Amino acid sequence: LLRFRHTPVCEWGTPLLLLSGVLLASLPYCREFLFAGHDLNFHTYRILNLAQSMANGQFPVRLFTRGFNGYGIATPQFYCDLFLYLPALLYIFFVPLQRCFQIYVILVNTATAASAQYSFARISGSKKAAAVAAFCYTLASYRLTNVLVRAAVGEYTAMVFLPLVVLGAWAITVQERPTPRDWLPLSLGMAGLLQSHLLTAEMCALLLVLYCLVRARTLFTRARLAAAVKAALTAVGLSAWFLVPCLDALKNERVMVSGIHPSPLQSTGLGLAELAGLTADPKTGMVLTIGLSGILSLLLALWGCLQKDAQPARDVLRTALPFAVLTLLFSTCYFPWDVLQSVLPEKITDILYKFQFCWRWLSPTAVLLGVLTATGLQLLARDRRLQATAAALLLGLTLTCAGSFYTAYSRTQDRYTRISTDTATAYPLLTMGYDYLPAGTDLEIFSNIQAVAENPAVTADWQGSGLLTCTNPTDTETTIALPLLAYRHYTAQAADGTVLPLSANGAHCLCVTVPAGYNGTVTVRFAEPLLWRLAELVTLATVLALALWRPLCRRTPAREAALAR
Repeated sequence: LLRFRHTPVCEWGTPLLLLSGVLLASLPYCREFLFAGHDLNFHTYRILNLAQSMANGQFPVRLFTRGFNGYGIATPQFYCDLFLYLPALLYIFFVPLQRCFQIYVILVNTATAASAQYSFARISGSKKAAAVAAFCYTLASYRLTNVLVRAAVGEYTAMVFLPLVVLGAWAITVQERPTPRDWLPLSLGMAGLLQSHLLTAEMCALLLVLYCLVRARTLFTRARLAAAVKAALTAVGLSAWFLVPCLDALKNERVMVSGIHPSPLQSTGLGLAELAGLTADPKTGMVLTIGLSGILSLLLALWGCLQKDAQPARDVLRTALPFAVLTLLFSTCYFPWDVLQSVLPEKITDILYKFQFCWRWLSPTAVLLGVLTATGLQLLARDRRLQATAAALLLGLTLTCAGSFYTAYSRTQDRYTRISTDTATAYPLLTMGYDYLPAGTDLEIFSNIQAVAENPAVTADWQGSGLLTCTNPTDTETTIALPLLAYRHYTAQAADGTVLPLSANGAHCLCVTVPAGYNGTVTVRFAEPLLWRLAELVTLATVLALALWRPLCRRTPAREAALAR
């Protein structure tokens, strides 16, 4: 208590500023209802199915067995659910689904502020300047659009890890002999991106490649290359449990999203007036802008680049500013996306253009603006009054943008007082749910939940939960179509343990071949292949190695000293 009494008030400014940013970003989720969001139903349905699948004994969850009226859908193989396990566990313990979602968003807002504060403080060397930048990043207009208007859970979760990626890339190239403290943020950041939003991870990977080319002279030393390799291997190890099944599914499963070719991007680009504006798009409700605070950050960084002293900070600005301008250009209608799409080979455009909308580049722009804000404010440290004025102006402009956003948002968005948990009817009505269905699936089939035998003399009763009771009185084997989508890695066993053949029919449903004279129950289960289990062990080993690394490092010097004595 004495220490608390004598703590200077100014030391509490940083945590209070961060806390206020989290509270302001979380205000709409501290209500008794939820505002509607573009993808809200899809992501709450993911939480619901994740909870149900875990309650049924599936871990990790690879298939939503109750999706599409019990036909099942392989969404987790393509869209990682790692960070949704927490709200799913809360739902298992009888927390209402709406509350689970609200708790998740508040935790993500908190993690975003903490990640930004840590990363910006290390890059700029100032906790106070980093707090201002983290506040601006947490309340950035595009981030609020993702959280509230779009309800883009994957994308705003990925924004937790973007500051760590920037910190790791910077630390590796700055330190002559990077330590784990320098390269671990990069591996943790990239692993987080891969397991939250693959499209953001792809954009970030492109920027990292470009950064390596720009900083090639600095990067290509033995110690720094070794650190970069360690960061990459650690990120892959942490993500192996998801990446291996995902790549396997993308290669061998033909789903609807696989057949979608990139659409022209030029039409989704932003104009200069939109980038600096405060108002929302009247059609979508989205605020796609960097706002006046972003423009001030760019001007502050430009001023810092022209300074002759403070070389480390100036070098940071001279590297981050061109990348911020480049990502900003990528988000506009002025970058020649359509020209590149017509020139580049189709296989390359299929990869490079998966991010669908130009304005998605505002995510990396937001974190780079945070770096510019923190570093630019630190350069003003010699003149405390000027620094305080600049910080107050940045905070005021950010609050103005956020206030304008909330005013328009509360007037235009619908309210949900209860999210439907009817798994039989809710999901088929969603547009986004179709992406991971087998290509060519007719949505009309989901109204039928009965097994259908090829031979009319055969009786088949589908009991759900993978159980089929059938009788084949004929002297020939027969095929029974099940109300299950024909994803790979299903197995069917007779009552005596005999494995029965499985196939797919023209409706992309699973069919089981029953032998002549069979009378009994057939159990159909989704079983992970050995390769996927090995990938899970790789991730587990990587996590254990990281958990034990620091304690072992602390014990080693003491042990060596004891042996020397």
